[in-house]
Amino acid sequence: MQNSDFVEVDIRELIFLLLRKWYILLICLILSTGVAFLVTKYYLKPIYRAETTLFLGKEKDKIGALSLLDLQVNSQLVVDYREILKSRLVAENIQSKLGVDIKTFQNNVDVMTVKDSRIFKISYDDSDPKLACNVVNELGTIIMQLASDIIEVKNVKVIDTAKIPTDPIKPNKKMNVALAGLLGLILGVSIIYLMEFIDHTFKKPEEVERKLDLNVIGTIPTFEGGKRGKKKAKDNKVLEEEYLKNLITTNNPKAAASEAFRELRTNLQYKSVDKDMKVLIVTSPSLGDGKTVTTVNMAITLAQSGKKVLVIDADLRKPKVHSYFGLKNNEGLTNILANDKEIKKINVLQKEGIANLYILTSGPIPPNPSEILSSSKMKMIVEQLKADYDIIFIDTPPVGQVTDAAILSTIADGSIIVLASGQTRIEMAKRAKKALESINASIIGTVLTKIDNRSAYYQYYRYE
Repeated sequence: MQNSDFVEVDIRELIFLLLRKWYILLICLILSTGVAFLVTKYYLKPIYRAETTLFLGKEKDKIGALSLLDLQVNSQLVVDYREILKSRLVAENIQSKLGVDIKTFQNNVDVMTVKDSRIFKISYDDSDPKLACNVVNELGTIIMQLASDIIEVKNVKVIDTAKIPTDPIKPNKKMNVALAGLLGLILGVSIIYLMEFIDHTFKKPEEVERKLDLNVIGTIPTFEGGKRGKKKAKDNKVLEEEYLKNLITTNNPKAAASEAFRELRTNLQYKSVDKDMKVLIVTSPSLGDGKTVTTVNMAITLAQSGKKVLVIDADLRKPKVHSYFGLKNNEGLTNILANDKEIKKINVLQKEGIANLYILTSGPIPPNPSEILSSSKMKMIVEQLKADYDIIFIDTPPVGQVTDAAILSTIADGSIIVLASGQTRIEMAKRAKKALESINASIIGTVLTKIDNRSAYYQYYRYE
């Protein structure tokens, strides 16, 4: 068995997992206790116990103090009485007088001794408290008669006759609800861990490195941003504001996510020491993994460090770069590729307030994205732009769904795969990696986004 077959278990992660899924525990607790309460109150019949107390005295023909042997004999007699009371003879007697089924009677009658004494009790349980009382009192009379007839002793006396019980001995509502609550919590924990076990998504960097055999060059926690991948606002102004919220590196430079993007910038700079990496494509296995948000924030942090950065929106199917920067997308990359316009005639846009950062939007969405991206003109454009910028980020469609990213990787110095914690399926990520490797693309690493900043892993990286 290889090392990759072992799963590392982090107790803190297990605890944080329960905290993240607390609502499942709450639902299971409420359902289990609610059902237990309703079943106990309205379905289960209350059972009442009636008791009579008897005294095993000393025979009249014996004088003097009781010896140890006398106590042992009396103790043995109590055992005899128990067996007599459970006998068919007594059961038939009770059935004829009170109408109690023989088997039911034998299951519900009992004889209990009081330790180190000659006192014993006869009890009977029934859903009818009056019947339970009548059965026990009848048994007291029967046991005195049978003791005389069978065992030939007349030393049994009734101390307390049974009274009709008012409080049931079961079901115990409090105990039932408490046990149901405990079982509900156990069920909730089991469901959470089962969901985690069958959830084939990445949760932490170690899983990415183990499953994909790729370095994780950045880990980005969740942050307060727009409704990416969710239902979008209908009002255009509100929608623009939602997109702009995702520029966390400018909106809140001290946030944990901003620090994570700066750490990613440092890792990229180290990667470029041994190999010149001026053109990087950013892709993901599937929609909603956070590739465009990662692209724009990476570009901002590099621009803030003094690098002249260009972001090219090559996602010609669902372009979003212009939306995140609040720019118009009247013309852009497709105008250069589809028409014979020179690049100098296309305005490369700038985001106001961010120096050194330039954006080439996608332009109108073409009917044949793959064909125009694979053209020789696309390669020529990138080569021309390399002379004017320190680093170029190319945002592409998900490589796990279309071939655009794989096509562009052939003209890039490296590829970055963006994965979303708890969202990107491992199978899709493997497919994306295979698609890039099949054309000998240089994958410089992965970025794991949307990490829960309450998790045990990310506690080390908080910066707020």
